[in-house]
Formats: sequence, structure tokens, C-alpha cells
Amino acid sequence: MKGILIEVGKAPEPASLPDNLSTMEKRLGGAVETYIFPRTPAVLFYRTAGQPVNRVVRGLPLCGTIFCYGWRNGDIKPLSGALLNELLDRLKDTEVKV
Repeated sequence: MKGILIEVGKAPEPASLPDNLSTMEKRLGGAVETYIFPRTPAVLFYRTAGQPVNRVVRGLPLCGTIFCYGWRNGDIKPLSGALLNELLDRLKDTEVKV
């Protein structure tokens, strides 16, 4: 599924990401948490501890590699077009613009 891959110390980039929770957890190295953007149809999947801090959202540290997907009706969706470009820009700094 098309989304954004955000590795520690690297710029976010469009990527083909896992499309189910068990595969996400395998790729991220354990149980994951989510951050759902309040006004943007997007969600971040990340680890909360045990790896270096990658990004910070509203004071919340997101650790290790992060996956970003579209979000609609409680389910992940592929990212594309203007939303993909907007999120690539918002996720480029350590402090995420919400």
C-alpha cells in the first residue's frame, strides 16, 4: 500500500508499506501505537520506546521507523496526490506540524 516511510535520521519518502497490522509489527520490531491526525485524514504507526526518537508530535515521542497512511472510516488507505505531498512536507522536520 502506498504511504510514507520515515526512517530515523532520514527524510520521509513515498514507499510501498505493509497493509496489515501483523506485517507492520514485524517490520517495525514489535507492538505499534498510532497517532491519528486531528484535521488531516492520515495516521502514523510507530513504536513508543526501545528505539531512537524519530519525530515528535505535540510532545509525544515517536520512536524508530514510522509508517504514514491515509485514514478514513477507521481504516488505513493509500496516500496519493496532494495529501501525499502535504504530509511529506509536514513530516520532514523532527517536530511534526499538526
